[in-house]
Amino acid sequence: MKFLVLLLVFFLPICSFGQEAKEDSLKRVSADEVTVSAERTYSAASDAEFRAADFALRPRNSAQDMLRIVPGLFIAQHAGGGKAEQIFLRGFDCDHGTDINISVDDAPVNMVSHGHGQGYADLHFVIPETIERVDVAKGPYFARFGDLATAGAVVFNTYDVLKENIVKIETGTAEYSPEIKNRAFSTVRALALVQAPFSSENFNMYFGAEAYSTNGYFDLPQDFHRLNLIAKATGNIGDEGKLSASILGFNSSWNANGQIPQRAVNDGLISRFGSIDSSEGGNTYRTSAIVKYTTGGLDPFTLTTSLTKYNFQLWSDFTFFAQDSIHGDEIEQTDSRTILSARGEQLKTWFVGDAVMKTRFGANLRNDNIDVGLYRDTARMRLSTTVDAHVIQTQVGPYAEQEIIFPAIQIQAGLRVDYFNFDVTNHLDPNAEPNGNVEKVLASPKLNVAIPIGDRITFFGNSGFGFHSNDARAVVTAHDGNTIPRAFGAEFGTRIGKISDLISGSVSAWRLDLESEYVWNGDDGTTSSLGRTRRQGLDFELRVAPIEWLAFGGDMTLSKGWLRDAPVGQNYIPLAPNLTMTANVLTHFDNFSVALRLRMIDDRSANEDNSIIAKGYSVFDLSTSYRINRVEIFANVENLFNVAWNEAQFDTDARLRGEAGITSDLHFTAGTPRALRIGLGYRF
Repeated sequence: MKFLVLLLVFFLPICSFGQEAKEDSLKRVSADEVTVSAERTYSAASDAEFRAADFALRPRNSAQDMLRIVPGLFIAQHAGGGKAEQIFLRGFDCDHGTDINISVDDAPVNMVSHGHGQGYADLHFVIPETIERVDVAKGPYFARFGDLATAGAVVFNTYDVLKENIVKIETGTAEYSPEIKNRAFSTVRALALVQAPFSSENFNMYFGAEAYSTNGYFDLPQDFHRLNLIAKATGNIGDEGKLSASILGFNSSWNANGQIPQRAVNDGLISRFGSIDSSEGGNTYRTSAIVKYTTGGLDPFTLTTSLTKYNFQLWSDFTFFAQDSIHGDEIEQTDSRTILSARGEQLKTWFVGDAVMKTRFGANLRNDNIDVGLYRDTARMRLSTTVDAHVIQTQVGPYAEQEIIFPAIQIQAGLRVDYFNFDVTNHLDPNAEPNGNVEKVLASPKLNVAIPIGDRITFFGNSGFGFHSNDARAVVTAHDGNTIPRAFGAEFGTRIGKISDLISGSVSAWRLDLESEYVWNGDDGTTSSLGRTRRQGLDFELRVAPIEWLAFGGDMTLSKGWLRDAPVGQNYIPLAPNLTMTANVLTHFDNFSVALRLRMIDDRSANEDNSIIAKGYSVFDLSTSYRINRVEIFANVENLFNVAWNEAQFDTDARLRGEAGITSDLHFTAGTPRALRIGLGYRF
């Protein structure tokens, strides 16, 4: 039955509002206009231009939610709203960013050697309404993207100039469990984005602030508070130059219900919105200063520098009383760091006969100076120290691409070389691991081909080596030399352009091998390895705009992954998605718009032997907007049909108070029940 519903929903289709919906239609969508495109003139079937207004009627709790623009990408929150979401893409459980490279205005978002997990990518410091464009690349095919870009890369670009000033106020409520009292409309979000009055044609500046607060829908009040600030100035230099400088910052604190065992719910110990350890939660802040210089013309040059100051403190309890039957197993993870990064790129365009030649040279530099810790706690009080280390991690990554464009074929060859220096000082014991200095160098060649057939159809072949770095503590501890796993990916597909301004879509088949999933486990301060893995699958996209006031679209990813060195039946990759799908329909009449969206992920194994299943879900969201002159009224309903679904899920060995021994069980965080958000905006 589920498969029949899937076929009907996707192939009818009820799909996403695409860029191919006409410009005059987009102007009638009263929410913010957001352009989503691929920066590269050369691309792959899976990452050409995507939805131009897909954010228009989407709930904007944070910029993290906007990752859902990426076809096949799903996110899951499992430790309160202030923690970075878990990310799933192309058969990868990317954790919080291990296998997806994320940046904002060319400044890195991912945190290497992070206290909680490698590549930790927290986008909550970005105000969603400031995002103008999102560039998406799947696979390790492009030399610009280095570390962590195995499953893909996402680049957020903020506005240089606001189209209009915005003031918004929103409030919301959810269908809470009976145990909760006086929680109605406890969610409040306020936003202001204002252009500086002294802005001119050659100089522009704007300021923004966002305040978000909620008690959530769990039995334990979330007490979540977040404040975001932005200031950005942009000025013209000469005929083609542009210089921008911005400061983005946020501060956040929250309580979390944590991941609860299914058996505790089945036995009536707690509700599915309950918690075992009521002291879980965290606080974090980040301030980033970004300066970017660009030139235009056929030979553009870009130079971006950024400085980030960051702090993170998280209390979690995954195993409850498995290790300490008296005080419990709560842990505290801390991370305090300064990041200095720079990225430069020069493009040269020249001609040889009928061929257009594009030569791109670039490099990125990054230095992280980190103090990282892991502690055993009880009720947020420290009992002992497990890890106390100082890490200095440096990366230098030069790259080059040569693109040759003939009328009948386009060829791009690229090479990226990355140098790493990992330096770890163990404050607990300078003579014990993790401790020491290690250097690594990796070369990553790329080769891509595109063959256009007429004006509407293009065939693509893409291939390339990539990698994700590991935590510096794992690198200096391991002695097998395989601590920066190499990846090789290949993809073949086709993209069909607009047919009579009506239909467009793509299909691609891909494979990605990772030579070792050797990782540092930030939750217990140890290393582990799943060995070699392989993932392969199919991506589908379809967009339809049959009439001016109606648009459909959708995407589906079918994937299969396995551990290559494990016996059959013991070779499942935990939490690797096998089927994901999003689909929606948007209608608009004059100043009134309605969008209905579906997000679906199928059941998948939670461990290597498939003995515990992470449950899939299908959730519908409804959004409406009505604009009267400068005033906008909007409403969003998440989980329209109030489905009981699990957002984050894990196979965990744990012991509850009073249990005789440790039990392996599905632990989960309950997904949002039906929740209503209403708001009022004014644009001037």
